Amino acid sequence: MSINDPNGSQASGNTAQPNNLQDQAGQDLDSAAGKAKHDLDAVGMRAKDDVRELGHKANEKISEATDSAKSFADDQKNMAAGQIKNVADAIAKVAYELDGEQPTVARYARDLGAGLSSAGKTVQDHDVDDLMGMAQDFGRKQPVAFLGAAALAGFVASRFALASSHRRDNKSAAAQTGVHQPTAPYGSDPFNPGQGER
Repeated sequence: MSINDPNGSQASGNTAQPNNLQDQAGQDLDSAAGKAKHDLDAVGMRAKDDVRELGHKANEKISEATDSAKSFADDQKNMAAGQIKNVADAIAKVAYELDGEQPTVARYARDLGAGLSSAGKTVQDHDVDDLMGMAQDFGRKQPVAFLGAAALAGFVASRFALASSHRRDNKSAAAQTGVHQPTAPYGSDPFNPGQGER
């Protein structure tokens, strides 16, 4: 009777197999770790490339938006310069008409027209960044005058908006009823009918 010893001679042939398995497992583990490292490096490089590309695209979009905003601001600046010139021309015409009747008022109107014409030329000849710098310098040097000019501009803008709204409401009401409502005569206050008419 022979009893097989599990740790005996027959088992000695099987000890090579576990060592081979351990070696194979170690090699597979090293290979998997190397592949994982390589894959992580590739993912990291791809992420860096994607971030770099995204940064370039973002910079392009920011540049496009900046150019668009500057173009819009430049168009608005040119329109404002034209409107200032038109107002200056109208005031100069009034000054010319007042020359014989009221020379003092005509002189003030002429001075105002010349000042507006100069302001319009300044707006026309400078870019938006220069104009902003000039406004900031003026605000620092003459804060009271700057605040007064800002308040006056706000008042004029609000009156213009109210008058535009009033005209739009009149046109809308006339369109709905089919009745034409005359506009207020020159020199009258559109908010107080009957005032200013003499």
